[in-house]
Amino acid sequence: MILTFLILGCSEYQNTDLFSITIPNKTDDPLILSEMAITDLKIQLETKNGVFLGYIYNVKLHQNRLLVTDSRISIFDLEGNFIQFLGKQGEGPGEYKRVNSMDIDEVTGRIYVSGYNKLLIYGPDFELIEEKKLEYPIGYLKILDGSLWIVSEEIGKKLGDDITNETNIYKLDNAFEISDTIPFRTIVLDQIRIGGYNYRFWLSDIEDGLFMFMPVLTPENMIRDTLYQIKDKILKPAVRFNFERPQSLDDREYQTLLLYNIINSSSYYVLEYAQDWKWFMFLYDKKNQTGYNLSEGLIDEEGDPVFLRPLDLKQDLFYYIKKKEFEDKSIEEQNPIIGIVKLK
Repeated sequence: MILTFLILGCSEYQNTDLFSITIPNKTDDPLILSEMAITDLKIQLETKNGVFLGYIYNVKLHQNRLLVTDSRISIFDLEGNFIQFLGKQGEGPGEYKRVNSMDIDEVTGRIYVSGYNKLLIYGPDFELIEEKKLEYPIGYLKILDGSLWIVSEEIGKKLGDDITNETNIYKLDNAFEISDTIPFRTIVLDQIRIGGYNYRFWLSDIEDGLFMFMPVLTPENMIRDTLYQIKDKILKPAVRFNFERPQSLDDREYQTLLLYNIINSSSYYVLEYAQDWKWFMFLYDKKNQTGYNLSEGLIDEEGDPVFLRPLDLKQDLFYYIKKKEFEDKSIEEQNPIIGIVKLK
């Protein structure tokens, strides 16, 4: 496979000022969630006919409501009671077939939902306000200071005689036209190659500014391990996570080390990665400059591993998803518990 980076190359690692954090090849002893968290609120989501959640991709907390995304968006109160679905599923006007990203403007209460290149905007009353079809796929969206930012990855574009996968960051104006473009990377391949992961958190906004990480999951014998900061419409390397375990490809040309997400909160870095098809979480405490390499996640009070996902990065507020055992195996599985924790 021919592989060339036209935007982000390996020269960044020659910068000796780049802050580097080592991730060891071995795991640490289990870390208890209660030792790291100030609060731990558990919400059992209601299970009822027509409201059976599948794999949960995202959870948002807004005005005492939980917006839970699997193939669609379900809304619950903080007691776990189901309220309603957001919008309608389908392929017609005002409908989405599947959600691939969602965010909320905390000032206006508007909810932005994307399904491939369709953008749907809902009001605080959960009613549809506007629908817009864009000329490019929406891989991820985020509201920052009232502006809509989109990460778009276009697969299999032609560049002369070559095939490319291109990723750009777009800032949209009030008419949903592109007002700014930040090229992230272009990968030149010998054929169309697709790789992806369902859970996405690519843009982190904290006091220090806006940060970006997006994995490359196409077969290649190297790992994307750098968190970038966006300053003055330029991407600058901010932190490199140095894995002691080298990257390699197995017999099927699958990567043996995959870094899926880097989440940057005010006080912590949370990394999600897989090694030899096993799941790991690396938690780095910025205040104490201490890292914890954990198999599957933190351990809750029942001895089960739980994995942290972001709710409010400026407040070090996270959620986790915990499945509950069947009470009656002849019926549908119960909806999970959502845990909300604020880290110390």
